[in-house]
Amino acid sequence: MLFKHAEIGVIMKIKRLIGAVAGLTLLGMASAHAAPGFSTANVNIRTGPDTEFPSVGVIPEGDELEIAGCLRDESWCDVIWAGSRGWVYSEYLAFEQRGEYVSLPDVGPAAFRIPFVTFVARDYWDRYYVGRPWYRDRARWYSYHVRPRAGWRAPPPGPRRAGWWRKDYRAPTGMGPPPDRWRRMERRQDRREDRREFRDDRRDDRRDRREERRDDRRDYR
Repeated sequence: MLFKHAEIGVIMKIKRLIGAVAGLTLLGMASAHAAPGFSTANVNIRTGPDTEFPSVGVIPEGDELEIAGCLRDESWCDVIWAGSRGWVYSEYLAFEQRGEYVSLPDVGPAAFRIPFVTFVARDYWDRYYVGRPWYRDRARWYSYHVRPRAGWRAPPPGPRRAGWWRKDYRAPTGMGPPPDRWRRMERRQDRREDRREFRDDRRDDRRDRREERRDDRRDYR
């Protein structure tokens, strides 16, 4: 009898281990297909696809990020930004395509091979938020029921036209609607880096010229 109970316990542990490995595998697959994108506004990155979830921070407009996956209705997307992982409204994400910036909902995740994913709070939080301040409240979020996003509707089947989602669209509270044609402005940090590279190039050129003159003088002697 004791042996039977022990055997059952081992079987249950194996099942839990298989489930955990499967969850991590799916998350890893999503990360493997992450696509580069940009934020088109100052937007919260949250610990789950609902405004009730704690905020990880605010992504500044124009910042680069990686889009790892989106919910099936494309209301939220799972992104990687500045070493953090979290969820962002999809319509405030854009891709660069042939020199233009296109809103994610205008083309859909599949256009950039971004997978559809599901959100399981326990798997997600245990993978990305261990040790973060909000992790101590994890029991609340493990049992939280994610609400359908207000003001958003899933994309229609088949080919889509740009801006399909703007009809009857309601921007999230405290935010304006994304612009029709967003352009990424050159940021101060980018300009500083460009100037630093320019100075480095000029310094290298001067050093090369000095070395050439020394070589010329040696050849002349």
